Amino acid sequence: MPFGVLQEMPGVTESEYRLVEKHLGPDRPPGLLAHVAGPAPDGWRIINVWESEEAFRRFQSERLIRAAGLAAQQEGFDPGKAAGFRSVTLDGADLPF
Repeated sequence: MPFGVLQEMPGVTESEYRLVEKHLGPDRPPGLLAHVAGPAPDGWRIINVWESEEAFRRFQSERLIRAAGLAAQQEGFDPGKAAGFRSVTLDGADLPF
């Protein structure tokens, strides 16, 4: 069942977003159906749709946390900015497809 995640990250800039993205690597995470990222009035916004909540949680634990940590160690990214995001999730029953 599709699972959506909206991340609102106040104070995060595009360059900070790119620091983390760089450490995620070029390959598409298994289970990711759609990824949209861009500026928001007070920071950065990311919208992802996953095949399932399990696919998102696996990506989060196996890749995202590591990428933010590497960006912090190597480029000085403040992982607290991303860790404090406000998240709104949907399960597939709420999606129109």
